[in-house]
Formats: sequence, C-alpha cells, structure tokens
Amino acid sequence: MRRVELLSPAKNVDVAIAAINNGADAVYIGGPAFGARKAVGNSLEDIEKAVCYAHRFYCRVFVTLNTILYDEELPEVERLIHSLYRIGVDAIIVQDPAILKLDLPPIALHASTQMHNYDLERIKFLDRLGFQRIVLARELSLEQLREIRREVKAELEYFVHGALCVSLSGQCYMSHYLTKRSANRGECAQACRMQWTVEDDAGKVVLKDKYVLSLKDLNLSAHLSELVEVGIDSFKIEGRLKEADYVANVTSYYSGRLDEIVARNEDLARVGAGYVKTGFEADPERSFNRGYTDYFFVQRKTGMVSMDSPKSMGKKVAMVKQVKGNQMWVELLEPVHNADGLCYFDGRELRGVKVNTAEGNRLTCNERLNVKPGTLLYRNYDHEFVTRLAKGTSVRKIKVKVDVYAEDARLVLVATDENGVSVMIRSDETFEVATNPAQMERVVGQLRKSGDTEYDCCEVEYLDETVLFIPSSVVNGYRRQLLDTLSREREEQRERWVQEPLNRDVKYTGSADWRLNVVNRLATEFYREHGVETVEPGFEKENKRGGREVMTTRYCLLFELGMCRKTGKDKVLKFPLYLSNNLGRFRLEFDCKNCFMKVLSI
Repeated sequence: MRRVELLSPAKNVDVAIAAINNGADAVYIGGPAFGARKAVGNSLEDIEKAVCYAHRFYCRVFVTLNTILYDEELPEVERLIHSLYRIGVDAIIVQDPAILKLDLPPIALHASTQMHNYDLERIKFLDRLGFQRIVLARELSLEQLREIRREVKAELEYFVHGALCVSLSGQCYMSHYLTKRSANRGECAQACRMQWTVEDDAGKVVLKDKYVLSLKDLNLSAHLSELVEVGIDSFKIEGRLKEADYVANVTSYYSGRLDEIVARNEDLARVGAGYVKTGFEADPERSFNRGYTDYFFVQRKTGMVSMDSPKSMGKKVAMVKQVKGNQMWVELLEPVHNADGLCYFDGRELRGVKVNTAEGNRLTCNERLNVKPGTLLYRNYDHEFVTRLAKGTSVRKIKVKVDVYAEDARLVLVATDENGVSVMIRSDETFEVATNPAQMERVVGQLRKSGDTEYDCCEVEYLDETVLFIPSSVVNGYRRQLLDTLSREREEQRERWVQEPLNRDVKYTGSADWRLNVVNRLATEFYREHGVETVEPGFEKENKRGGREVMTTRYCLLFELGMCRKTGKDKVLKFPLYLSNNLGRFRLEFDCKNCFMKVLSI
C-alpha cells in the first residue's frame, strides 16, 4: 500500500495543531534557531507538544534547520539536533552539508529545497548520499518530475500551494547584496516584492515602478492526480509565517482533494490516521493570495506576476457604479458583508477600504472615498469566512470498534482501531447478572461516549448472551482505561524513521563554485571528501560582489511582456536591460538556450 502525505506549515504549536485537525499528515516547524524563517522560532517545549499531538494520529513533525551555518554555530546545531531527536521529532530539513559531518543521532534527514534541488545530477547525488527525502525545486515541470522519479529512490516532496520565490531556491543573493540580510540565513528582505524600473541600454524605460519580480502564488490543486501518478510522496503547502486560519483553510481544502484521489485508488492511503470534521467549507481564494499560477508545471506561460501589487487581492466581488462621501453603490458579483475588507487599483497602487455596513448594493465605508465609477472591487478580508473559521472548530477522530464480553462474571472489552491496533482489558471485579435486558443498551451507550479524546467509538457490539449489571460510572472508568491502553499500544506500534548511515564514497559531479553556499570548514571538508578539488567560499563570506548572479530564475521578464528573444519581438530594445530602484541597480542577462533569466550585480 502506497501512502501519500499532505505536509502543512506551522508557525507555532497552535498552528501545528490546527493543521493536523484539518487533515495534515505532517507539519514542518521552525526550531529555536537556524530555520529559513528566522522570525518564527519555537522552543523545544512547544515542539514537543506538537510532536505528542501529531503522533496520536500517526502524523509527523519535521523541524527546519535549513540555513547555511557559520563555524561557531555548529556545536549548538549538533546539540539542538540531539534534543530534537530525544523529543521525538521525525526528521530535520537541512541545507548546509556541514550538518552531515556532525555527530548525529539516527534522525531522518530531508534535503531542503534550499539545497538547490533543480538539477537532476545534483538530486541523484543527494539520493545516493542517503537522504531519506528530497524537497524538490518549485520550478520543475511534470515531465522533469517523471524523469527524477525514474532515477531517484528517495522520497520526493513537492510544493503544491503558497508563495513562490522568483529565484531558484538557495540561489538568491539579492537580499544580502542590498541589505546584508541573507536569504540563506533566514533573513530575506524580499527584494522580489519591491517596485523596480526596467530600462534598456539606451535609457528607454520599459516599465516604471512595477513589481516585475513579484510572482503570484502557486496553486496546483487541479494537478494533484498527476502528481500522485508521477510518484510524489509528499505534497507541501508553503506558509510558515501564516496564521492558523490560513493554514486550516488551505490544509482542509487540499486534504479533501487528496481524500477524493485516495478513495478512487485501492492501492493508496494517507499517512495519518483519523477523519476530520470541519465547521466550514474550505476555499483557498478566501484566504491570503496574490492570485494564482501553476508556474512551470505544465508549460511556460504569461501571467506569472502581479505587476501592480505584491499584496493579496482576493476575489473580485463588485464594480463601482456611484460614489458619494463614504458610500458607494455597486454592482455585486458576490455578497459583501459588514466588516469586509475591500481593495481596488487607483491607477498606481492597490488601495484598501473597510466596509462598515453593507445594505444590498450600498456600501458604507470607514473613510471618504475617491473611487471612480467602473472600478473593480476585490475582497481581501472576508469577515464572515474568518469568523466561521474561528467558530467552526475542526476535530480529528480515530475510529474504534469496541467488542464487549462477559467472562466469569467479569467485563471484557476489546478495542480495535482503524489502523488494526487492538487491545483488551478485563475487569478486576465481578458483577451480578442483570435482570433488566435494557442494561445492555446502557453499557453500549456509555462505551460509545469517547468525549474529548482522539477516539470515536463508532461501533460498540455486545457479543455475549450474559448481560452484567454494571453501574454507568464503572463502565466509564473501564472505557477510559481501555482507550488509555489503546493509546499506549498505538504509540508502541507507531512507525519510526531511522536514518541509515550516509554513503561517504559517492562523488559530487555538479557545478562547484561559490553557489554551493559554503561558509564553514565542515562544508568545505564535505565537498572535498566527495571529489570537489577547489571549494570557493559562499556569497556571504567572499569579498567579490560585482558581476555576480544575485538571482537566477526560470521566470523571464521578456516572455512575460510578450517580447521573447526567440520570436524576434525584442528588436525594439537595446540590450542589456537594467533593473533599478532606490536601493540598487542590476543588469539582466537572458540565457535563451536554457530559458533562464539572471539578475547580475554591477
């Protein structure tokens, strides 16, 4: 039986629990330090809480240690990994190969997408090295994924939803170049979400103050069946900075889509146990998004960026007909509610306004309006939906069948859960035979009450002709004992990953220059041991900055503008092109043979 995993982000333990309660099979969460989202670290105590909760449902917890590391940090990293192993973390997600040279416990190792897992040869190297899982680059197409699956034994993880980095992961140095905040150190200043002006070598302005590098968000929900068919093991949702309502909504949506696929395939199952009951209808368009793209999954296409804004627009809900003061009359495309947040383009920027009251097609807002008739309105805060999310608490339950027997005047209970785990308890005390036949229904009814546990005793069957008289309070006590025993047995039988020793003999044959991101001695030793003669220092350590590729992307501005050089429509421009704002100026280089765009420091 092949099992598929839905992997959700967790900003903290509360978000982790929300993800699991809405159908995640695993969560990834930052530790106290060394994660690629420096702003969201978590204590070991909180991570342990997430681990304990996840393991109840046979779900997993991965901790991100996916930054490059300096020499003085390595002893602390080693201690942290041992602590994570002790509290039951299932795997660590790593970028810096120095970690592989530390004295590690047998904790599963996942190769972060920050290791630049785009090139097949590099992915094969990581596979032969012994990584249990490889997190693939977002830029890979369906055909590339098929080729990788044919060549690679390790588990494959692939992003299916959320924000996109315009640069190949692990190969973006623009933030560090401009602000000394390294994306490879978890401190990205998000230069890709800034306004830029594009001009050619003759000074002709191609685009003025536009968000030319700000990609829309990824949404591959329509392609999950293809990803399952191609052999992806884990379907990853981006968003470790997102709050619980976002994670709950998106997780619930993708979990539902995966459940539909699993239901149609007898050889498929989900990693986690239990079923989910939600109090809302999931809809990713009603949570934060910059508009959606399927990126390069099917083919290169235009419309990948939102040139006018890097912010969330949400759904189109109305068109303005008339404005007076703080009121506007609109043509509604969808109902608008009190306290909704709306936004619109004023010709230059995305502007926002709050709806105080919505009465039919008349909206009264919190400020005087300067909106032209004909302007389209989008809802970027759906108050009713957010309220429903907050109130509609989701719960996850594991189905249990309970069989009841009377044996030598003692109560015997057998519980068997949906994973086939079975336990039995026998009462210490003996009971009288009941004179009232209704006692059977009372015993069965009490055993069905699983309360606030993770269990749903959905099927209780009395399998004995002898009915014992047992007070309800005593039945409740034995039910609690039965479920506690089941919990211990489930934990005993829970699958545990063990990392096999790494292959020290495999040779690295890929590109070996400063873009390997080597900033410590152990990473240098690692690559030398695997056949690299000269190991250049990474961008964060070297002094030479001019002429460096601070960003490498499959997204091409010329293609986006309908001016692909292969079509000859670029003849109106004098190359090279330049990208600039008040922070810096860069040269654009187009690798048309391989369809890459590069941003170079000057």
